[in-house]
Amino acid sequence: MNGIITNALIRCTREDEIAHPVFEKVRNDLDIWVLELPEILNPLITDLTKHLPLLKQLRTNSSDYTLHLAVTIDEHRLISIPPSLSGLAHECGFSIEVVVSL
Repeated sequence: MNGIITNALIRCTREDEIAHPVFEKVRNDLDIWVLELPEILNPLITDLTKHLPLLKQLRTNSSDYTLHLAVTIDEHRLISIPPSLSGLAHECGFSIEVVVSL
């Protein structure tokens, strides 16, 4: 991925405790769970792979199951999601959202 990742996390909304202890419940009133991830692509993919069994399990009964990436780029760069990351998203069932700032 071109650009600099400035924030990376997976969030999901769940009414149960399956995401614990890997995820942190950040909004009790909305049942939002968050897993903070490294801001460098290869360690981010390594962390996701490490938690693969849980991430696959979270596919069921999660709403807003999303990998959030905030990326800073210059105006002439493309954002390309590598197959290793998009493959994990497909395998685990989370979507990818990219928020770009220049």
